[in-house]
Amino acid sequence: MKHAFYTTIFVLVMFLFGGMSLSAQKILSVHKVKKKETVFGIAKEYGVTIDELKNANPFMREPDFVLKKGMSVNIPEHNPQLSETQATSGTNTSVTSKATANASTVNIGVMLPLHDINGDGKRMVEYYRGMLLAAKDLRKEGYNLTINAWNVAEEDNIGNTLSATNAAKCNVVFGPLYTSQVRQLADFCMEKNITMVIPFSITGDDVQTCPQIHQVYQTQADITAKSIDQFMAQFANAHPIFIDCNDVTSKKGAFTFGLRKRLEEKKIAYSITNLNSSQEMFAKAFSGNMRNVVVLNTGRYAETAKAIEKLDILSQANPGMLISMFGYNEWFMYTKTLQNKFHKYDAYVPSVYNLDTASLGVKRLEKEYLDYFKSPMQSAIPRFAITGYDHLMFFVKGYRKYGKEFHGTSSQRNYTPVQTPLIFERVGKGGYKNTAFMLIHF
Repeated sequence: MKHAFYTTIFVLVMFLFGGMSLSAQKILSVHKVKKKETVFGIAKEYGVTIDELKNANPFMREPDFVLKKGMSVNIPEHNPQLSETQATSGTNTSVTSKATANASTVNIGVMLPLHDINGDGKRMVEYYRGMLLAAKDLRKEGYNLTINAWNVAEEDNIGNTLSATNAAKCNVVFGPLYTSQVRQLADFCMEKNITMVIPFSITGDDVQTCPQIHQVYQTQADITAKSIDQFMAQFANAHPIFIDCNDVTSKKGAFTFGLRKRLEEKKIAYSITNLNSSQEMFAKAFSGNMRNVVVLNTGRYAETAKAIEKLDILSQANPGMLISMFGYNEWFMYTKTLQNKFHKYDAYVPSVYNLDTASLGVKRLEKEYLDYFKSPMQSAIPRFAITGYDHLMFFVKGYRKYGKEFHGTSSQRNYTPVQTPLIFERVGKGGYKNTAFMLIHF
């Protein structure tokens, strides 16, 4: 490109004596506490140490913790090497960038579903792992930070997490994932003056009334409107061609119909053709003396590849014809096979992220992720781990420089993202919404 989740907690990270070791703690099952059971007894029953049990269940380290009947307790896999390190170092589930945090330390809280029961948990574990890679890099740059992570599943009462001793000490909290938990966390962050980052999609308008909220997610309606604006600005003097790809499952109608309406309002002529049209009829939709910009009404691979095949035949028969394409985020997944074609047909993709799998930054993080966590990143777009990496880098660097006055506005830019840019704007007298948007040119 030219521009631009219940039975497994995977990660326990320890920074020891100024160095860092990354270890994975696997949770094999969840134990329901019975009457008169003790922490010692549960640990002995499953053959794990008390430290291992407490690291898998951070709430056990709270000063007022009492084991009660009916509680759910994560049972970790026994790791002799890990247990020995924990016993000698006294480390808990916090991540600290130096052995002793000082006054300049940025305290991070993560309140997301960090489990392996469903897709939500697996995605958030990967997101959290990306944050841990960012913590490693930040330490190399001289930053001090701590990360306290809590597994907050969909059915959990987030109030229980907020009562944890370290929660009130956070400077920045990432979470929650679920709309039902937003209001309680927002009230807590307002009371404690904590920056609150909602990293993924939610419903509701709490950002309108809570100055602490920094909402990363942009609605599809907002993205569609920006995409149409970008198209009109980039191709004001071009001839648009819409190709109907006969995909009854497509959700691109809001964009294509919205764009056609805008073109009609501006009295700009456009053509419509069909992917199944004969090559002769297909060619008639194109202009011989204007730049043609092709818009498909699907993001699927098969239809995209077929449309490009028809463009190949057309361009071979008309060597001087100017053709561009305006596409979708799904195209990032097709670069291994179609990137040369995207270059050939001057392709543009409007997006809130830029997943360039050929970039050195993406390649480095993918390799480090595999090395540390012994599994590759999910093939989702955008990459959850890289999103977590970018988010932590952005907020730690910003908070360290501006303190509580950091809101991630355009005037406070302090970090070049690998994949996920952030630019926040104030919503009235409430919080802040991310407005970052790019037109990626292949």
